[in-house]
Amino acid sequence: MLSFCVFLLALWEHSLFIFLVAAVGFIGSLRILPEPTPPFAIVEKILESERAWLASLWGWKKGLQAFGLISGLVFVLVACWYGSMMCLLFFVGLCVNIWCVHSNKMMGIDDL
Repeated sequence: MLSFCVFLLALWEHSLFIFLVAAVGFIGSLRILPEPTPPFAIVEKILESERAWLASLWGWKKGLQAFGLISGLVFVLVACWYGSMMCLLFFVGLCVNIWCVHSNKMMGIDDL
């Protein structure tokens, strides 16, 4: 995760040196480590949710989620390349909005 943030910084600054640092961090992250036990209940809940998403069949909902993830990643990479702080803040605001709507649905406040 940290090497990805450094990669975004390299895109922002158009720096080959920072890109090489990110590449070294990425290669270092590929080492095989023992399987850790999650220390917190929320981590286990997130992992269980991810496993359920991966095990579910492809449908329109899963396809829309995958499209949103890929388009969001491309949007952030392009925004970093052009150095547009407004685009990055727009993306953060959009993510917070999606999180709020999802939380409201999970609490039963909004039944869309």
